[in-house]
Amino acid sequence: MTFDLRDALMAVLLGVACFTDITTGKIRNWLTFPMMAVGLVSSIWLAPHAWEGAAGLLCAFASGVVLWKFGGAYRPGDVKLVMAAGAVGGPEWILRGMLIGFLLNFPFAFIVLAVRGRLAHFGRFVIALGKALLYRRPMRSFMREWESKTTVIAFGPVIAAGIVAARLQTWPNL
Repeated sequence: MTFDLRDALMAVLLGVACFTDITTGKIRNWLTFPMMAVGLVSSIWLAPHAWEGAAGLLCAFASGVVLWKFGGAYRPGDVKLVMAAGAVGGPEWILRGMLIGFLLNFPFAFIVLAVRGRLAHFGRFVIALGKALLYRRPMRSFMREWESKTTVIAFGPVIAAGIVAARLQTWPNL
């Protein structure tokens, strides 16, 4: 495996995003939007195909919005982070990275909830969600009721770990 300038750009993006997400709970626009532009421009010269930056950005946007709007796993900053990473790395790298990151989310969240003493609360949420689904309760009202009680977890480091893992190995082969 050979490393190029895209790896250095990705290291800067992920390092700063992890730092800001851990310290402030946010991934900042001043980082993500310029890196999207840099990724799109750099893919013209550095990627095997000139269109890889745009394809990576679009793939990251499509899958990130699904995880934000319909799954609630991502917040808007997480979506912008994966879009910037997609613009830098291309579609295959970002899709594998998001898949690996998504698989890492579950154990990471479980550990954070255990450390914060919130596992019992999570258990109550799962039971309430099961009842809401069983009795066909509207999800909007259910989520509004539980939204103020949720534990917010900074997933920037998990996303970064998935992207780095995707670069260092080839599983899954897309």
